[in-house]
Amino acid sequence: MILYILIGFLSGIVTGMGIGGGTILILVLTFIYDIPQQQAQNINLIYFIPTAIMALIFHIKNKNILTNVAFRVSIFGILGALVGSYLALIINPKLLREYFAYLLLIVGIYEFFFSGKVTNRQKGDNSMNQKEFENIKKEFQDVDTDKKVEMYISIQGLTVDQYKELLYLMPKDAINKLEKALS
Repeated sequence: MILYILIGFLSGIVTGMGIGGGTILILVLTFIYDIPQQQAQNINLIYFIPTAIMALIFHIKNKNILTNVAFRVSIFGILGALVGSYLALIINPKLLREYFAYLLLIVGIYEFFFSGKVTNRQKGDNSMNQKEFENIKKEFQDVDTDKKVEMYISIQGLTVDQYKELLYLMPKDAINKLEKALS
């Protein structure tokens, strides 16, 4: 029982981070508890609903979701889920387990060799070229206070220094509005 609690909690942490807690759950269920792959995947689907809802509430509250992108991806995700559910039923469980292992291997190799490389954009060295920023700054100076707050919150790809520069252009009364908008 304690192991189930630990597995659920650790998978929940990874799920909340948005990086695939179900993968950990499936691995543990299949390798430690020797639950067949198809049943482990189905347990993962049930497990995913409440954990995803809790993570979504937190991330929506913190404005950490691009809803327009999420909506577009979700439409095709639903179609993919239908196809994947059908395939999971017709594929031999042993093969399904092997395919899952290959998928994990490919993702692991990719993460090891490619995802750790920090790009200039991630470093903040060249998040936005100076010309783009100057255009944003000019527009920022020409709009009213409410639009300044909206722009400040929605602009992405700026360095910390660029955000600071925009903040200095804010009228003092806008700081309170900005603070409310960010909370």
